[in-house]
Amino acid sequence: MLVAVYARHSTEKQDTSTADQIARCHAYCAAKGYVVVDTYTDEALSGATLANRRGITKLMRAVTRTETRTDVERIVTEDLSRISRDQSDIAALYKKLSFLGIALETVSEGVISELHIGLKGTMNALYLKDLADKTRRGMIASVRRGAIPGGRTYGYDLVKRYDEDGEPIRGARAINETEAAVVRRIFIDYADGQSLKRICANLNALGIASPAGKRWLPNVLVGTASRQTGILRQTLYKGLLTFNKMQFKKHPETGKRTSVMRPRDEWIEVPVPDLAIVDTGLFDRVQDLIKTRATAREAAAEEKAAATAEERAAREAARQRKWRAAQVRVLQKRRYFYSGRLICATSGEPMRTHRPGVYGCNRARACPVCTVDVTDLWRWILRALRKISEADLDAWAAQPEVATQRQAFDEMITAIDANVAGKRAEVATILDTLGSHARTQEVKRYLEERERMLRRWHVDKVNIKRRREAITPTPATTDKALHALRSLITTLETDPENHHANATLRRIAPRVTVVRRGIVSLHITYWELLKLGRSDQG
Repeated sequence: MLVAVYARHSTEKQDTSTADQIARCHAYCAAKGYVVVDTYTDEALSGATLANRRGITKLMRAVTRTETRTDVERIVTEDLSRISRDQSDIAALYKKLSFLGIALETVSEGVISELHIGLKGTMNALYLKDLADKTRRGMIASVRRGAIPGGRTYGYDLVKRYDEDGEPIRGARAINETEAAVVRRIFIDYADGQSLKRICANLNALGIASPAGKRWLPNVLVGTASRQTGILRQTLYKGLLTFNKMQFKKHPETGKRTSVMRPRDEWIEVPVPDLAIVDTGLFDRVQDLIKTRATAREAAAEEKAAATAEERAAREAARQRKWRAAQVRVLQKRRYFYSGRLICATSGEPMRTHRPGVYGCNRARACPVCTVDVTDLWRWILRALRKISEADLDAWAAQPEVATQRQAFDEMITAIDANVAGKRAEVATILDTLGSHARTQEVKRYLEERERMLRRWHVDKVNIKRRREAITPTPATTDKALHALRSLITTLETDPENHHANATLRRIAPRVTVVRRGIVSLHITYWELLKLGRSDQG
């Protein structure tokens, strides 16, 4: 008789179980005089469902599909629970095999009949339920002893700790000060009225990686209200561990594990003051703000949905007018880029408007420089701006302090590359050493932590390269920057109050000193000037 052998074990801690099952089944078949055609296995997979089990799927395909069907007359396994612990799965599989004329036989029970399917299936289902209850009870007891279930929480590191008996405490955490500072910043900014998009934009601009190692998005901060997720809702940050919020159930058709919120009175809350990152007052204030803003959004959505076509058209027209008005901004208070930043070289004092169109310092009567007509001043300043050349940028870049800063950036990049290479070599060595044992949960967590570390280093390296480029002129960037500067000068010659040109020059030339009549000295921020020549500055 031709038979196929099937074996399965549930966890990676049972990595020798499958081999033992196969050996036992083969010995059983030899004693019975069966000929084993093929062997199918599923390793480290739960018996709660048949879904996502390649071994059993391949076996059923081999005995059911015409093009791949073998002459197998019987399937042998150690125990019925190896096939599945779900009653409906076992019954369906048995019904299909019976239709094909293929018997199901186990080392423990012999040939399986409808009686075995009913009794054994019920026992296996009860075993799963009892196991789930015991697992949940153990997790709750572990939480009450101070352990934190689940994966890594942003702001904390996994640490090794032991109880009084020397047993390891699984899920022990310690505050990661670098990430904790980011968490505090998020809470403070939100409490100060900043929007979620603004907070994310600021974090991304600083090159800070999100918990997933990617860009920050609003849903990372606020999550969903129904599941109470998101950084701003995480009670652990105020020193209160909230557990048992979710209940996981298997979908009866797909076999996939789905999560359902438990009632609020079933949640378990354990104080862990040592893990508090923000104070309770700030945390509670943020929760109130989240509710207030959510209520305002809901009200606005309801109002928008109830609006008539005419009201929606009027609202859209108002929005368009507001947007167009924002594009035509005018300088307020400071009409020119040098306003408030004009210095008299003789007296060393600021120069202010004495009367319309005339500047002077406080010693205007005794000072040989003052007073200065605004028309003459503009002519002197634009002439000084036109004198800025490629040689000036090269001279600035060659200054010892700038060169030292570039060298520091190079050393930081080299150090990051060395760290990355070292960590990758370390991971490769571990994987080569462990071989087939590299699939344990501990190794997976270790690899995930190393991957997050590599992503953080990558973000740091990108930011350092950008900062280095900002102080490293190239012929292309220098040419583009000077061309853009000439364009600004041309604009100001015809329109001295142009907002864009003045705002740009205010960053490039933050101080103007009147040396004597006809001569001005410009304090140039060359790295701001170089920005005009960088493609990422538009």
